[in-house]
Amino acid sequence: MDERKKTIRELEEKKQADIMARERLLEGLGEALLERAGENEAFTGSAGNVPGIVLADYRKLQKEIAESSETIKSLEQEILQLKALDEKISGKEKEKSGLEGELGEANAKLGQALLEDPEYIDTGGLMRQEEENLLAKIDKQETKLEELEERRGGLISWLGKNVQKAVSKTLISKNSSALKKVYRKVGEKFLSSGNEKDLEGEAAGFYENANKLMEYLSLKTTELNDLKDERKNTVSSYGTEGTPASRIKKLEKSIIRAKDEFPSVYLRFGSLLTENGGKEAMSSLLLKEDELVLEKAAALASQIVENDKNIKNIKIAINIDDEKTEIEKLKSAILKQQQKILAAEDVISDLEKQIAEAEQNIEELEASIQE
Repeated sequence: MDERKKTIRELEEKKQADIMARERLLEGLGEALLERAGENEAFTGSAGNVPGIVLADYRKLQKEIAESSETIKSLEQEILQLKALDEKISGKEKEKSGLEGELGEANAKLGQALLEDPEYIDTGGLMRQEEENLLAKIDKQETKLEELEERRGGLISWLGKNVQKAVSKTLISKNSSALKKVYRKVGEKFLSSGNEKDLEGEAAGFYENANKLMEYLSLKTTELNDLKDERKNTVSSYGTEGTPASRIKKLEKSIIRAKDEFPSVYLRFGSLLTENGGKEAMSSLLLKEDELVLEKAAALASQIVENDKNIKNIKIAINIDDEKTEIEKLKSAILKQQQKILAAEDVISDLEKQIAEAEQNIEELEASIQE
C-alpha cells in the first residue's frame, strides 16, 4: 500500500477533528453572545443585518419553547382537574351505591311492618300471600334443621344428615332473600304512593327513614349527573385538537425539535465573527476573553486549510506518479510493437529477395528459349 494514501487518511482525520473542534468553539461562543444579546439588540446597523436575522431565529425558537412549555403546564392542570372530577364521580357513585343499599334495607323494614299491620290494605292480597308462602317454606326448613340436629346415628347417617342440613340452609337463604324482596317491593310501592298520613308507630318511623334516604339519594343522583355532564362537556371541549395528554406529547416533541435546532443557530452566530465585518457588527456583545476563543478558532482554520492543501498536493503527486506509470506502460507497448515491425520488415526483405531471384530465373529461362 502506498504510504502516501495512509498519510492522506491521517490528514483527513486530523482535518475532520479540527473542523469539529472549531465548530464547538464557535458554537459555544455563539451561545454566549446570544444570551448576552437580551431582548433589545437588533443589529440593525450591520451590513445585510445577518446577525439580526440569526438573532431573530434564536428568539423565535425561545418563544416557541416558552409558549409550548406554558401550554403544557395549562394542559397538565386540565388533566389534574379531569382527574379530580373523575375522583369526585367515583366518590359520588360509591356514595349513591351505599345509599341505594340503605334505602333497600329501609324499604324492606317498611314493607315488613306494613304486611304485619292488619290495617294495611294489600291490593289483591298478592304480597301477603307470597309472604305467607315464603314464611311457611322457611319455617319448614328451620323445623327440618332442628330435627336433623337431634338425629343420632353412625358415620353414614352423619354424612347424610350434613348433606340435608346444607340443602335446608340453602333453601332458607334463598327463601329469606325472596321474602326480603317482597318486603322491599311493598315498601317501595308505599313510599312512592305518599300515604304516610295513615301510618302509626314503628311503620311511621320506617317510612320517615326511607323517605329521608330517598330524598338524599335523589340529591346525590342529581349531583352525580351534574358531575358526569361537566365531564362530558369538558371532554367535548377538546374538539379535534385531541386530549390534553396527546397534545402534551406533540408539544414535547416540538420542544425537542426546537432545542435540537439551537446548536446550528449558535454555530451560525459564532461563525459570523470570522467573516468580514462580523466583529465590528457584534462588537457590543464581545468580551475580552472572547478574543482567545477567536484566536483558537483562527488557528484551527489555518490548520484545516494547511491540511487541506497538503492532502491536495499529495493527491496531485499520486496522480502524477500514476500518469508516469501509465506513460511507461505505453512506451513499453510501443517498443513491443516496434520490435514486431522490425521483425516483419526482415521477413518482408527476405520475401522480396526471393521474389527478385524468381524474376531473374524467369528472365534467364525466357532467354534460353530457341526460335
